[in-house]
Order: sequence, then C-alpha cells, then structure tokens
Amino acid sequence: MLEKTSLENLENSEYRLKVFEKYKDLKKPDWKRVKYKYEEPQEFKKFDNFSTKNENQEGMEVKGINDSLEDLERLKSNYEYGLGEFFKLQNFAFYNQGQFIKIKERKKIEHPIYLTYVADKENNFLVDYNVIEVEDFASATIIISYNSSDDAESYHNGVIKVFAGANSNVKIIKIQTLNTKSRNFESSKIEVKGQGIVNYYSVELGAQVNAVSHTSYLLEDNSQAYVFPGYLADGDRKVDLEYSTVFYGRKTLGDIHGRGAVKDTATKVFRGNMYFKQGASKSEGREGEFAILLDKNINVHSIPTLFCDEDDVIGEHYASIGKVNESQLFYLMSRGLSESRAKKLIVESSFKPILNNIDDEALREHLLEELEERI
Repeated sequence: MLEKTSLENLENSEYRLKVFEKYKDLKKPDWKRVKYKYEEPQEFKKFDNFSTKNENQEGMEVKGINDSLEDLERLKSNYEYGLGEFFKLQNFAFYNQGQFIKIKERKKIEHPIYLTYVADKENNFLVDYNVIEVEDFASATIIISYNSSDDAESYHNGVIKVFAGANSNVKIIKIQTLNTKSRNFESSKIEVKGQGIVNYYSVELGAQVNAVSHTSYLLEDNSQAYVFPGYLADGDRKVDLEYSTVFYGRKTLGDIHGRGAVKDTATKVFRGNMYFKQGASKSEGREGEFAILLDKNINVHSIPTLFCDEDDVIGEHYASIGKVNESQLFYLMSRGLSESRAKKLIVESSFKPILNNIDDEALREHLLEELEERI
C-alpha cells in the first residue's frame, strides 16, 4: 500500500500530503469490460533509470518537474482528461520522475527530443508527470519511451500534457513496450490553439494490464489534432484504450485512427469519442479503428461515439474488425510464404502508417522486431 509517511521527506511534500488526504478516500477502479480490479503497489520507491537526448538544442528548455512548479501553475486549465481522479491524485502525490519541455516562440527544433524511461528490478515503480509547451510559431518532435530491460514486474502511472501554441507544429511519439508482467496506466491531453497542428502517435505493445485515456482539445479556430494509436494485445493481456477529441474552435480538424491486432486469449477495448461543442461550426472529425483478429478465443470491444452540440459540422466514425483478409493471405501463400509468415506480414503492414512516421530508424526496427516476435 502507498503510505503517507513515504511523502514526508520528498520535495514539494506539503502539496503532496494535501493531495494524499483526498487520494486515500477514493475508491479503487474496477474495469468490468476487461475484468480487471485495480491493485495498489506495495510501496513508494525512487526511479533513477531515466535519460534524455538532444535536450540542449538552441531555442528550448528542459528541466525536472520539481523545478517547474511555476510553469505548471501558469499552464493550469480546467479541461478534463485521463483515467479519473484516482490516478491523477496518485500521480500528483507520488510522482518520482517527470520533465518540463518548453519550445520557445518561433523556434524550430531540428532534432527529436527523447525522454526514455526504463523499468528494471531496481526501478520498478514509476509515476511520472511530463509537460510539453510549444509556443506560437514553434515546432518540435518529442519521443517518449517506456520499456523494460529485464523481466521484473513493474508499475507505471504516467501523465503527459501538451500545450501547442498558435501556428505551432508538434509531433509527439509515445512508445510503451513494458514487459508483460507490468501494469501501465496513462492519462494524457493535448490543448491546441489557433492554426496549431499536433500529430500524436501512441504505440501500445507492452504491459499485462494496459489502460490509456487521451483527450485532444481544439480550442481555437483552424486548430488541428491527429491521433494515431497502434496496439497489440496477445497472451492473456487486458488492454483498455480511450481516445477523445473535443472541438471548440471553428474550422477545426481532428482525426483518430487506431490500428491493432488481438490474439491468443487477450481482451481489448477501444473507445473513440468525438465531441463537437457549440461554436465549432464547419469543423470536421473522423475516428475509427482497424483491428485484425488472429484467434477465436479473444474478447474485443470497439466503441466509436459522436456527441454533437453544433449543426454545421462533419463527423464520421467507423470500425473495421475481423480476421486476416483471406484474399491477401491466399496471395502471399501462393508466393511461397507459410500461413504464419503471411499473417505476420499482413499485421506488420497494418502498422506501417504509424511506424513510418517515427523519426528514428533504429526505433522503427526495434518495434518491427517486437511485432515479429509476438505475432
């Protein structure tokens, strides 16, 4: 159990203790669709296996989250996001890592910025809080990775917030490949101002229990957010993914295009939500999921929804869920591939629209190898 005493000697302890008083009375989550009842970690621990790369480029600032409290207060907003109060308050009280990245106005950052968290036997409790601010007319690519270096069980509760200024251009690539003894819980949001563009790639290949909730807010006219989730649910894993886009500004554009594969006896839930608020006239939103089912004993749910308070908008949703395309399979096997290899090739090709946009060849190859090994 996470105890109050573990917070008393940490930085920002007064704030942490206040949050804990609210946290301790909250009911623990229960995911009925994936049949998982939450279990709290046994103890708070430090997490030291973290690194950054390309953080010293001109026009940007990177610092630890404890050194960024004034920035966090300045960026504070009431736009809701995430897996609920339980995980947010746990994060605010027990965070043990996190970074604040600021890209200054009109600066174009040439090389991708990396934040890398690696779980292992000694670093198996990670609660991180990451905030990315990209000012007006600025651009950057940020790659955030969570992975395991051994087979030790680990716990992750993460928060990612992105604030994209007017006319900014931002690419966020989040990759989660924790081992399948681990539990992953993530809450994230993006706020985009006028004519800003954000592309968000969420690659979910790891963890035994994986729950993700992301929301994009298009706050001003002509803002854009494109979300590309990719997942693999195999073994007896439990995967619950939710991606939402909220349209406030006029002529805004928002897409959610999920791609994934499910096999063995895994359970997967994919929720895609579009909210058109009053005043978001002439906005367009499209969301859906393309899922390949590789076995008979899986349990899958796809839940696309549209909520509309404005008349003059375009909202589309779809769900394409089924077995491997038989004609594609026959064609590949007629060219000499085994059935197993042909299925792997089809699944890998479905991930290509996501993988091709990862600005790191070595990282792309690593993800393809992960898919190759587990499909």
